[in-house]
Amino acid sequence: MIPFTAPLLASSSSFGANVIRFSFLLSLLVWGTAIMAVVVALLPAPRGLGGHAHWWIAFWTALGEVGLALTAYAQFTAFTSGLQFEERWPWIPGIGVTYHLGVDGISAALLVLNGLVGLAAVLASWDHRDRPRAYFSLLLFAQAAASGVLAAQNGFLLLFFWIAGMVPVLILVAGWCRRSGAVGRLAGYWGVGAACLLLAVLLLARAVSPNNLDLSALTSSAPARPLQLAIGVLLVTAGLTRMPLVPVHGWVRDVFATSPAGVGVLVAGSVSRLGGYLLVRLLAGAEHGASRQLAPWLGGLAALTVLYAVLTALSAGDLRRLAARLALIPGGVAVLGLAGLTPLSLDGTVMALFGGGLAAALLVGAAATTAERAGAAELGRAAGLAGRMPKLTWLLFAGCLAVLGIPLLATFPAAVMVVLGSIRDRPWETFAVLAGLVLGAAAVARLMHRVAFGAPNPESPTPSDASLSESWYLGLLVGALLWVGLAPGGPKLLGVSLFLDQGVVNVVNSPTADLAAPYAPTPVPTPTPRPTPTPSVTPAASPSP
Repeated sequence: MIPFTAPLLASSSSFGANVIRFSFLLSLLVWGTAIMAVVVALLPAPRGLGGHAHWWIAFWTALGEVGLALTAYAQFTAFTSGLQFEERWPWIPGIGVTYHLGVDGISAALLVLNGLVGLAAVLASWDHRDRPRAYFSLLLFAQAAASGVLAAQNGFLLLFFWIAGMVPVLILVAGWCRRSGAVGRLAGYWGVGAACLLLAVLLLARAVSPNNLDLSALTSSAPARPLQLAIGVLLVTAGLTRMPLVPVHGWVRDVFATSPAGVGVLVAGSVSRLGGYLLVRLLAGAEHGASRQLAPWLGGLAALTVLYAVLTALSAGDLRRLAARLALIPGGVAVLGLAGLTPLSLDGTVMALFGGGLAAALLVGAAATTAERAGAAELGRAAGLAGRMPKLTWLLFAGCLAVLGIPLLATFPAAVMVVLGSIRDRPWETFAVLAGLVLGAAAVARLMHRVAFGAPNPESPTPSDASLSESWYLGLLVGALLWVGLAPGGPKLLGVSLFLDQGVVNVVNSPTADLAAPYAPTPVPTPTPRPTPTPSVTPAASPSP
């Protein structure tokens, strides 16, 4: 194992950074969660805990993962390039496979997102009584695999965690989703995406670095233009099926609208954001020619996704399906930033992945909890709930505002950076996304009027407000959205970062600037002025005597 030693730059280190630098942090983050998932799967429920034994193990494991992710984030040296907390072991040297983990600012921020969403998913499942041993074990496995994707620095490891993460989610949907055929659709979309990612990595390895599958080697140079475009299309397919975007979004309604709240929160907030991370890391970061060629298509799909989400939400008659549609919006905003291919738009893309993951998890979770507590999901039956369910009403409203990028929430600075960074090269797509966000406000107003502030339905079941665990998991997501939205650069006092928070924007800035460097326009050379020749003075002839 070769530990990473970063230079200590006084000008770029915040107070408290670089104190804890142990190099096995990422392995503990990934495999510690996986080991605890095995413990949950094998441990019989002890008596005396009221049927919550497996929940408690999952809770403390998820809380520990949040602690490790926040440690990596707080100790991260901002404003520097390269990997930190790096681990490298030779594994199968003959084919270039190494156990190589490490994080830059992008993956460090998204590890925090994964930890927060995983904890919220466990809190949302306090009342889950249907086969809790298998359920909580699978939740932890899915969270561990997501952390592995974010930390993997070898193509083989990336594929391993990407495919391994599909298995627990598919089992969760097959075992606890209330819609028949849901697992088949999800397996179809995600299976195609996994096959495309596998083929893309193999093509990259063959063309660029046959005996070294490290991502640094695979992205060090680009293959020939036709092959590069093919690899780009494969990566886009893999990323968008997981994200998701129109037209590869067919699994969304099944998973977000009919699964338990904990499953919906985890998939909407963390697992699906891996598609955007893949596009940032491998498409924008390596396939520069393909990124330029595919940027108009990505911008068009982003605009189409936002408009589709809003228009279908305007006509939806079911609360959870409406929330599932609106949860597509943050992904569209993130992909628009990817299509912009500027430092500001790529910064906005990573911020949109972070804030959009929190917003989508909040909206999907609040809709699921509200429908369960109201005893109905139809907008006609679940009506007039504001007076009887005040906490859930306002938490649902906060989720709706978050996906629209309202100020004071983390999605607002992300949307501003995406719009300002993309409007020059992708003007029509940017205006379409902005129009979709305006229409989204109308969809939210319709939802809140019918569900919260309209006349109550006397024939509907008697609703109950959020329980303590439900208030905690939704409040956790709202708190994170407010924290980053109010201080995206980190809270400071007299120029010193408070609470060891350097700011998400500062952490992701350097790697996104490095990714965007190849897309900078070539400056027009300034012609060098030629010196004006000095006229030669011919001496006058002296008079002859």
